[in-house]
Amino acid sequence: MAMKETEGSLRAYFLIAGVVSVVLGIRDLSEATKIPIAALPTTWLIAIYVPLIVRLGLGIAYVIAGIFLKPALVTGAGWIKHILVLALVLMAGNGILIVAVLGVDLGMQGLVTAIIGVAITFYLFASVTRLAVEAQARAAAPAPPAARVV
Repeated sequence: MAMKETEGSLRAYFLIAGVVSVVLGIRDLSEATKIPIAALPTTWLIAIYVPLIVRLGLGIAYVIAGIFLKPALVTGAGWIKHILVLALVLMAGNGILIVAVLGVDLGMQGLVTAIIGVAITFYLFASVTRLAVEAQARAAAPAPPAARVV
């Protein structure tokens, strides 16, 4: 039997992944600002800063998605699905950017991170879609009849 995400586990994932992403993004951004701008070509700076900014933005979006997951599922979770599609595009773009600028040897860690992120995001999209369908079905189901005592 395959394991399926529940609303609670999905909420936990969004909140934990979002907070970790923001914290690590801030840490990495503070480390990146220590690099003298004149020491690196512009393309390298772009390959360093764009993924960091993407990580921070998606982390904040994931925290918001975790907070508002339950009401979003009842309405179809369209905005959460949009965040996940945007995450797919941005993570794939980050991987391509890093490899294009730094090459496969130097950019291998960034490429692997992007590939894993894309795979997880596909899974999250499928889970959100399934849970939204289930939540909408529960909301549309008629209430069971009240028991009558005779």
